[in-house]
Amino acid sequence: MSGAGEQGVGAGLAQALDTAARKLLARNGGVEHTLELIVAGAIASIPHVDRAGISFVEADGTITSRAPSDEVVAEFDAWQNELGEGPCRDSIHEHGRVLVTDMDTAGERWPRFAAAAAERGVATMCSFFLFAQNGNAGALNLYAGRAGVFDDSSLETGALFASHAAIALHGAKRAAGLNEALRTRDVIGQAKGILIERFTLSEDQAFAMLVRSSQDTNLKLRDVATWLLNEATQGRSGPPTP
Repeated sequence: MSGAGEQGVGAGLAQALDTAARKLLARNGGVEHTLELIVAGAIASIPHVDRAGISFVEADGTITSRAPSDEVVAEFDAWQNELGEGPCRDSIHEHGRVLVTDMDTAGERWPRFAAAAAERGVATMCSFFLFAQNGNAGALNLYAGRAGVFDDSSLETGALFASHAAIALHGAKRAAGLNEALRTRDVIGQAKGILIERFTLSEDQAFAMLVRSSQDTNLKLRDVATWLLNEATQGRSGPPTP
């Protein structure tokens, strides 16, 4: 009977998280807004979680703190970056979950990080791998002030939340990339229109002129197009000359 009840709760939670992920995508509030919603949702829905944050690891190994719930979480990311050790790093390296049930007994694995975390009043920590793409990676980090409080319920809920958060984050990043691509296309299209009018060119000739200017000035095509728009609207003069 209890097993059926637990399955019902799990199914209900999965459905709720799926709905939340879809809402995150529908809002299209950008990557940072999505990160903030993920962190707030983790604290609100995962049992025993006191604070949370998301860590991004860049291609060069640098850790950046994203949407930390408080300054302590931001400090932990800074320490892992400075010390080169910690649960977040390991979860990303292992593409999995890393659980610390008691910081007082974690000194063998992370001697400096565990000591610093215990001093700041964090006894339990769990890091869930979120994604790895184009040399970058991310993890969701959960913290509690008492040792051993992350039980099976916390870990199962955390795993479900992390998987749905990863989907929502991927959607937000994809949407941001598409929005940027659309803005770039619009800028280039306007720049082509200026050249077509000024020099009586075809659309292909105007685009070729922009590409040549980009190559000659060692600037990105969008930067050349942006300069041309500014020059046309503000009356500025100067390079690049097609």
